[in-house]
Amino acid sequence: MLKERTGTALNSFQGKEYDMTGHVPTLILAAACVAGCAPSYRVHVNAFADPNRPVTQGASVYVVEDPNAGNPILQRQVASKLHELLQGYGYNPVESADRANYLLTFDVGFSSNQVVDFAPMYRPFGGFHGGFGGRFGRGGFGGGYAYVPYVDTIYVHWLRMKLYTKDGGALNQANVVWLGEALTGADNPELRQVVNYLLVAGMEHFGVDTREWLAVTIKQDDPRLVGLVESPPEKAGGGPRR
Repeated sequence: MLKERTGTALNSFQGKEYDMTGHVPTLILAAACVAGCAPSYRVHVNAFADPNRPVTQGASVYVVEDPNAGNPILQRQVASKLHELLQGYGYNPVESADRANYLLTFDVGFSSNQVVDFAPMYRPFGGFHGGFGGRFGRGGFGGGYAYVPYVDTIYVHWLRMKLYTKDGGALNQANVVWLGEALTGADNPELRQVVNYLLVAGMEHFGVDTREWLAVTIKQDDPRLVGLVESPPEKAGGGPRR
């Protein structure tokens, strides 16, 4: 279930809060696309893998959907995209848990945080503002600029995936052999297009341990996005912050 809260987002599948506050300063920078480039998202990825139980390449994987999801349509769409990405990386996505070697769960959501920044404002009249060369203004009798504070909202979109072995029962925390997280920033809460970039960045490290947070840039023309995008991103209303 997708819920929005200031500073946190709910991990609905496990029923726990997923605190995003510590990532906000970095994601403010991640929310901007380089001027003049194709639309892109800068995604931060972190993955953990059990060194004693490496994921078998080519194994069969069943993607588990949350039966209590607040948006079952989005759940089905994300599950279908995971099927395609798994297949592209040489794994065998199956339609039944009985036929699978592994079970893959996923959770998506967003949080919002308000940040304060300063914007220059031109003042055409004479006089000095904020002293000589002060941070909040400069100028002379010909006018000058003053830096005015404003409040902006950044939306942090996130994806979390867990891979379980089937030893001793399904979805037992002791059976988690891989966990992957992906985060990015945007100027609105729309998940339809952003989730594609999160999935591509997260699945790039499927089954491996990144050992730290990594920052990757996923561009709109990335071939892994082909088949994941239902409509052109520029028409979907959700784009990276500029």
